[in-house]
This record gives sequence, structure tokens and C-alpha cells, in this order.
Amino acid sequence: MTEPDVDALGAAARAQARDAAEALGLAVSPAHDVGDARELLATFNRIWDVAHESDVMDLGSVVALTHSGNYVGLAHLAGRLIGGGVGFCGPPGAGFHSHVVGVDPAAGGKGVGRAIKLDQRAWCLERGITAMRWTYDPLVSRNAAFNIRKLGAVPESYHEDFYGPMNDAINSGQPSDRMVLRWDLTRDLPAGTGDRAPLPGEPADGIPAVVAVASGDGEPGDFTAPPADHTGEVLIGVPPDIEGLRRRDRDLAARWRMVTREAFGALIGHGWQVTDFRPGHYVLRRDGTPMSREGTP
Repeated sequence: MTEPDVDALGAAARAQARDAAEALGLAVSPAHDVGDARELLATFNRIWDVAHESDVMDLGSVVALTHSGNYVGLAHLAGRLIGGGVGFCGPPGAGFHSHVVGVDPAAGGKGVGRAIKLDQRAWCLERGITAMRWTYDPLVSRNAAFNIRKLGAVPESYHEDFYGPMNDAINSGQPSDRMVLRWDLTRDLPAGTGDRAPLPGEPADGIPAVVAVASGDGEPGDFTAPPADHTGEVLIGVPPDIEGLRRRDRDLAARWRMVTREAFGALIGHGWQVTDFRPGHYVLRRDGTPMSREGTP
């Protein structure tokens, strides 16, 4: 198998990142000193509405990561810092871990988060790093769609209460279960979602999907395991807006966590992998089965 030309990939990735930022009037640049780190943390604290100043990250850690040559990026729009990202490298061969990427909610939904991720991708490829991992809350539908559909990252493992108790306004009082994704940086970015994706429950490849957990904003149903000989898709539903649900009914949100935890735990790592995210549902298939949507790895 031919090894990828990482230098060429890095140059192409930098051009993509630059184009994405310029299209938004965005400037993504590296942090240089403690002042930059302090400004970035103030932005993160505003995004996550934290109770304590160091709940997202502490200043000393961000300064140390900046000084040691890891990724600390700042995203400015019209001279105002509206987001950024922090990541670091593991042992040789372990790839890059993107720890935090945040965007001011007032600038959300405009492509700023994608521009920051593309900047991280270019940073990695310019240094010969070809894989990136990060965590996200699998109950947050918009993040699932962004990570899987827009970037082409692949969920590879599910972890219960990954960070332990969290004190920010979004996660406080809820188990911090997380999905770990792997992004192959050498692959082309998804070109788009193509034609209309099959709706949950529609047959794929002539085999009806099994709904392991139904989507919805009300009471979650019990987890229904697929038959042992099932060769089609399995769907795990999540609420359309878990963050809003947590504000309205934290107990109900916690029940969604427990049901989906059971479903992901029973399937991921036991022959099933996430291959897509459609409105309200994760799509899982057995290892080695064909993908049902162009552009998803």
C-alpha cells in the first residue's frame, strides 16, 4: 500500500483551512503568550457558563501547552475572540488529541467550529500527524451530525462517566459519558450527504432496520437488542435537543443517558460500529458490512 504524501496533504489541508476561515471573515491563529491563553480561557468560560474559572481548563496548563509547541488556536471575527481550540500530542504514533474546541453561541451554526477543526487538521498534517481523536457527548445530536457527517470522523469507543463530575452549566449533575472519535486526516473531507438518507425504520439494502432505542424528546423506551443474526442496520435514537431537555427536566435527561449507555455498551465493541448519523438516530452496522451513505468512512 502506498504511503500518503503527508507534505502534499499538509499543504492542501492548509489551503482548505484558509479558504474556510476566509469565507467567514475569520482569522485563526496560534496563541503566543499568557495573555492569549487568558483571553481564550475567558471565552471558554463564557461558552460553558462555568461556576469556577478553571472548570474548563486552568491557565497554567494552557500556557504550558502553548510553550511546549502543542496546539492552542484562537479564532477572531472582526477583531473579537469568538472561539478556539486546544489539543496535544500523545506518544509517538498515538496521534493528536483535540481536548477542547469551543465557539461563542452567538456565532454558532455559521461554520466557525468547522474552520477551527480544519485548522487543527492542517496543523497536524504539517507535522506528519495523520490521525486525530477527541471526545463528545453522544446525546448532543448537532455534535454527532457535525463530527460524523461534516468531518467524516468515526466513533470508535464509548466511555461511561469519562471526565467524572463536571461543574459547568451544560453538564453539571449528569454523568459525563463520552464517545471517542478517530478522524483519519489523510482522507478527503465528505463532499456532502448526497441524496436523501433513508428515514429511521426504512429498509436499507432490503433489510429493515432494527430500532434499538427510539428517538424522541419524551420518555425513552427500553433498549431492544437486535437479533443475533441481524445483518442490516441498528438505530440508536437520541433526543433532538438534550441541552434544552436538561434545562427542562434533568431526571428525564438522565434516563436518556442510562438507556443509550446500555445500548452503546451492548453494541459497540461487540461487532457493531457507528457508520452514520441521521436526524435523531445513530446508524450502526456490523464490522465489515458495506456503508449505506456515500462520504461516510
